Amino acid sequence: MSIKVSNRLDYYLSRTKSPPQIFLTLHDTIPLLIETFENIKGACEDGYLDQESQKRLSKTVDGYKSTLTLYFSHFVMATPVQGQIEERSQGQYFEVPAMNVQHFVGRKQLLERMNTLFEDVETDEERTKVVVLRGMGGTSFRSFEDIGAVLAPGTNFPNPEAARTFVLKTLESFTDPFLFVFDNYDQPGEFSTVKQFFPHRASIIITSRHVDTKRLGKCFEIGGMPVDEAVELLLLQAGLEKTPENVDHAKAITDKLGNLALAIDQAATYISARHVPLHSFIDVYAKRKAAILKHTPTHWEYRKAGSDETEQSLSVFTTWEMSFDQLEGTPEERESIIHLLTLGAFIDTNNVGEGLFSLYAEQQGRPQWLDAFMSDGEWDSDRYQDSIVRLLSVSLVTSIDLMTEDARFSFHPLIAEWLKLRIDSSARAQYTEEAIEFVRLFVDYGDKREMPIRYKGETLSHMDKIIEHDQAYHKGGKHVSNALKDATISFGSFYRRLGRYHETQNLIERAMGDEDVSPAVRNVLANMYCDQGELEKAEKLYTKVLVSLGKTPPAKDPDYKLIPTNLAFIYWTQDDKLREDGLAYEGAYKGDFHQFDPWYVSVLSTYNGLGVLYMKTGRLNLAERLFNDALEGREKAMGPDDRYTAEIVNHLGALHTRIGNLERAEQLLLRALKYLDKAYGEHYMATQPTGNNLGILYMAQGKLDEAERIIKRTTSYLEGGFGPAHASTLCAFHNQALLFRRQGKLAEARKILEKTIEGWEDSGEGVAKPEADSKYCLADIYEDSEDKKSEAEHLFREAAELYCHALGKEHPQTVDAFRRADAAREGTATPSTVGALPIREKATQ
Repeated sequence: MSIKVSNRLDYYLSRTKSPPQIFLTLHDTIPLLIETFENIKGACEDGYLDQESQKRLSKTVDGYKSTLTLYFSHFVMATPVQGQIEERSQGQYFEVPAMNVQHFVGRKQLLERMNTLFEDVETDEERTKVVVLRGMGGTSFRSFEDIGAVLAPGTNFPNPEAARTFVLKTLESFTDPFLFVFDNYDQPGEFSTVKQFFPHRASIIITSRHVDTKRLGKCFEIGGMPVDEAVELLLLQAGLEKTPENVDHAKAITDKLGNLALAIDQAATYISARHVPLHSFIDVYAKRKAAILKHTPTHWEYRKAGSDETEQSLSVFTTWEMSFDQLEGTPEERESIIHLLTLGAFIDTNNVGEGLFSLYAEQQGRPQWLDAFMSDGEWDSDRYQDSIVRLLSVSLVTSIDLMTEDARFSFHPLIAEWLKLRIDSSARAQYTEEAIEFVRLFVDYGDKREMPIRYKGETLSHMDKIIEHDQAYHKGGKHVSNALKDATISFGSFYRRLGRYHETQNLIERAMGDEDVSPAVRNVLANMYCDQGELEKAEKLYTKVLVSLGKTPPAKDPDYKLIPTNLAFIYWTQDDKLREDGLAYEGAYKGDFHQFDPWYVSVLSTYNGLGVLYMKTGRLNLAERLFNDALEGREKAMGPDDRYTAEIVNHLGALHTRIGNLERAEQLLLRALKYLDKAYGEHYMATQPTGNNLGILYMAQGKLDEAERIIKRTTSYLEGGFGPAHASTLCAFHNQALLFRRQGKLAEARKILEKTIEGWEDSGEGVAKPEADSKYCLADIYEDSEDKKSEAEHLFREAAELYCHALGKEHPQTVDAFRRADAAREGTATPSTVGALPIREKATQ
C-alpha cells in the first residue's frame, strides 16, 4: 500500500507546480515507512520474531494503513485550486568541498556543450542527463547520510538504504533544476550500483579516469587545456600580469607541461612561492622537474579523502600513482604492465607498437617481465591487448588502436616524465639500455623485410628519443653506452637510408670517440659521405677501415690470408707511408667463410663502398675489381640468393652501363631485379635502386618507352616510401628529367629539375655531388632557352663549386663545369667535354 501511495505521490508531484505542504511531507516520510516495513518483513521471514509479536505488529500496521488512507483521502478532497496556495520555497542546498578554487578558469567550449545538453532536461521525456568527464580526478563521494542531514537536519536514518531513498525522493520533488555531481568515480568495479543513486529529472556530472564510465552517459574526454585558457590559468595563479612578454613565456611553459591543468597550477604556485621569473622557468624545470611536479602549497584546493578520514594533497604525481594502485590483475601482472609502460617512456610515446615487444619476446633469454604477455612460450596478442586496455581504463594511456595488425597505444609526455622520475638514476640507465636493445631488434628485423613508411617514421622517432636518453642517463664516462655502441651500425645505417645524414654523423662520431669502435661503424659513416658526394672524405675513411682490418685479422682462423692482388691500386693516391707499411691488400678473403664474422663482413662492405665511390669518381677499372671481389666473397659466404649479394650485382650492372658494356649490364641488372622482386616484391625500397639503374640502361640503349615505364615505377615507389625530399627520390627525379630531355619534353624536364634542386637545397644535408649534377643539367637546358639563358652561367658556376668540393679542383667534371660557366658568361654555348649529361646511379651500401 505504501509503495502505491508513494508512486501516486511521485506522479502527482511531477505534474503539480505548487503542491500542498502535506504531500511534500508525506513524500519525504513514506520512504522511511517503506524501509521500516521491509525490515519488519525480513525479520519475520528470517524467524527473528515469534508468532505473537508478528500478530501485534500486523494489527499496528493495518491500523496505520487505514489511518494513512483516510488521512491521505481527506487532504486530496481538501486540496485547493491550483494557484490559491502559497508556493513552497524549497531553498538552496549545497554539499560541496568548502575550499573553492581561487582563480577559476573555465573551459568555455566544454561548458557550452554541457550547458546545451543540460538545457534539454526540462523538455526531454527522459528528463535525466548524465555527462561523464573522463580524465579528471577529484575528491571522494559524500555519503547520502551527509546529504540527507543537509536536506533534513536532525533526521536519523536507520541504514544507508533509507538515506538513499530519502535523498532521491527529496531531490526528485524539486521543481527547480538541480545538478548532482559524482566526483572521482575511478573504481567502478567497487561501486557498480551507481545508477541506483541517480535521481530522476536531474542533471548529473560524473568525473572519472576509468574508461568503463563512458557507458553511463554522454562522455567528454578531458585532455589538455586550450592554449589561451592554459596561459590564463598560469598567469592568474602565479599572480602575473597578462603582458605580451609574459604570454609568450607562459605559452612555452604550458606547452612543456602538456597544457594539463593540475600541472600548470602546480607550476604557477612554484613560480609564485619561489619568485621564479617566467623567462627562467624552463631552465629551472629541466633541473627540478620532480620537485615542481610534486609541489603543493599548504592551502591547496585539490585534495582527496582517504579511507582513514584524512585528506591528501593531490599533485600530478600522486594522481598517477593512484592510477597504478587501481590497475587490475595479480601483483606479477601489474608489475609487468608497469614495466611495459615505463619502457615506453624511454621511446616516443605517440605510437608504441606491439611489434616492438613481440619481437623482443622472441629472443633467447628474454626478460622475465615479458612472461605476462606469453602463452605456452609464444607471444599472446590478446594478453598484451588486455594489458593496454587496463592502462587505458585508468587513464595512464590516452589512446589505443586494436584494429590494426600491430596494436598500439600512446600516452602523455608528462606521464612519461613522471615514469622516469619515479625511478632512480641507475634504473633510468637500465631502462634506456633495454629500450635501445628492443628498438635495435626491430630495426634489424625491418632491414630484412620492407618496413612500411609509417613504421619508418615511428622508428626514427623512437631512435631520436633513445639517443637523447642515452646522453642524459649514461654515466659511464664514454661517449655512448655499450648498448648504443652495439646498436650504432643498425641505427646509423637506418638514419642514412632515410636521408637523416645529420643524425647519422652525430651518432657515429660519438661512437667513434671510443678507441675500440668497430670498422663496420666507420663504414657506415664512409657510406654516408659517399651518398652526400663528400667523396674525398669517404675515400680516406674507407682506406682507414681497410688499414685497420689488415692489422686485425680474425684470430680464430690461423689459416686466413688476403690475396694482395689489386688493392695496391687503391693507395696510389694516398701517402707513401701506407704502401711502406705493407698494408695494401685486396681480393676476397680466401679462408673459411664465416657469414656472421664481423671482420669478414666489414672487408666485403668496404670493398662494396669503395667500388661505389670509384664508380662515382670515374675510376671504373678499380671499381670493377672491387665489386668482383666483393661479389665473390658474398656469394661464397651467403650464396647467390641474398639481398646484399643482389645489391653488389646491381652496382656491377650500373658500372657496366657506365663502361658501355650494355648487354652485360642488362644481364646483371635483370638478375638483381628478379631476385629482389621475388624475395620482397616490386614495391620494396631496396628494389628501387636496381629499377632506377635499369631505367638508365634502357635510356643508354635508346629504349625510351621501357625506360619511362620503369623510371616512373621507381620514382613513384621511392616518393611514396621515402617521401619527396629523400636523396633516393631526388636522384630518381633527376633521371626522370634526363629521360624527358631525351624524349624532347624540355618543359617537363626543366620543371622536374627545378623541383629536384629545390629539394637538394632544402634538405640541408650537404649532398654536394648529386646537387651539382642536377644544377649542371638544368644549366644545360637553360643555356638553350630564351627566358632563362641569363641564369645558365650562375647555375654552371654553382655546380662547379659543388664538384670542386666533392671531387677536387682537377677532376674533369669540375673543370668542365667551370669552363661552361665562363662560356655562358661570354654568350658562347659549348657542349660538355665529359660526354653525356651526368646521370644518377643509385647505389646502396
